[in-house]
Amino acid sequence: MPSHSRNKKRNNRPPPTREAEYKVMIDIVNDVCLEIRKFAKKYINDIVLKYDSCATCLNELLASWQMDSSQFSTSKEFWEKHKIKLVDEDIRKKKEYKELVFICERARTFERMIPNLRERLVECARDHLYKYCRSFIEETYDEVQIRPIIEYEELITTSKKEIDQKIDSLNNNILKYGEMKSPFSEFISKGHIHTALMEEICVLNIEIAHAIKKWIADDSSYPERLLQEEAVADKTPMAPRDRQELRRKLEKAQADLDRFHERKDVMERQHGRLDKELKQVSDRTYELKVEVVTNRHDQEEMRQGILGIEIEMKSILERLSSIDEKQEILKRVREMKLSPDTLRRINTRRQEVTTKVQLDDACRYVAFHIGKDWKKLYDRLPFVPPRDPDRRQKDVEVIDNISARQDRTPEESALRSLEKWRSFNRQGDIIQLIRGLRKLNKVELAQKLESRFTIQNVYG
Repeated sequence: MPSHSRNKKRNNRPPPTREAEYKVMIDIVNDVCLEIRKFAKKYINDIVLKYDSCATCLNELLASWQMDSSQFSTSKEFWEKHKIKLVDEDIRKKKEYKELVFICERARTFERMIPNLRERLVECARDHLYKYCRSFIEETYDEVQIRPIIEYEELITTSKKEIDQKIDSLNNNILKYGEMKSPFSEFISKGHIHTALMEEICVLNIEIAHAIKKWIADDSSYPERLLQEEAVADKTPMAPRDRQELRRKLEKAQADLDRFHERKDVMERQHGRLDKELKQVSDRTYELKVEVVTNRHDQEEMRQGILGIEIEMKSILERLSSIDEKQEILKRVREMKLSPDTLRRINTRRQEVTTKVQLDDACRYVAFHIGKDWKKLYDRLPFVPPRDPDRRQKDVEVIDNISARQDRTPEESALRSLEKWRSFNRQGDIIQLIRGLRKLNKVELAQKLESRFTIQNVYG
């Protein structure tokens, strides 16, 4: 089968003859009609199905599979499962089971066939019929009314409107059928509804095909109708009165032509005068453009000068601001130097900084050695204010998820958990960390941490 792109490329080329284009369109509509008739003969005509009994059989079959009808949204899903599941022999022998299989096969065939047939009909109508079967009414004008051309143009308008309406109805019915496919259990129990919709869709395809065929037949006979009209016009004798009327119209047209030539001479003289005036206006316009460009350059120079002044003013303001800041610093330093509390604050700040640095080092040391046990340690560390177990478990899950996404090592995850502990614990220190390790029975690690970072006995 040729690819869609090759079909598109081939369709862009004009057909060699009208007859060749007719054959392409007729082959398409005949194929569509044949496919529809085959489907109707096999699946619709003279077929009587008991859909309620089929729905009951479906429930028995699903019960034997220990499945629920909600597990199948369409007949396709049921059919795929049906191919791999075993069917009980008693159910297989039932007429209702055979009808259930028949409904699924019909739906599968219909859903494969209809979109393809619809696409072929739409392509035939819009890429072939509308494009090449034309009346060429644009070659005429209002004063000349040719009956066969007008009649065929009206027929084209009516036929095109009819085909477009049927295509819209076909599209709506296909969408409606798509909505009815799910759930599968209702598709079976209400089978008479989707069967009627199938019949309507098939009928619409046939009607579109017949409308296309009728338009092709009208277009094929169009040249013959034009030839007949031409022959009738040639055989129509002209009365003396009509000849006098035509001669009078010819004389009037000649007089109009003479007046046109006289007006043409006057217009040429006026055109020459307007050209001179236009040249003067163009010269003045050029002078004004030069003045505008000069003024623009002067404005740019003034703008640059103003910009330089603004920069200089900004620099001066910054210098003044810097002087003010320096004065404030000098005042603050003098006050600190003279204040007796300064030395005490310096000593307290140094102790806080030292404690924070030691706690950072201790956390990194513990994270490196605790490894995968960081979750247990996090659960045993104290919190002030207290943190309930659910929130701790939530913290662990969040750290675990982030570590999995960022491909972190257990040591990195452990360090992250200790940082979270410090953020939630207002009084967190090395001693609390050591006690948490002892609760986890990491006695050796706790002793190393105690000897490395503190001189205080944890149990003292």
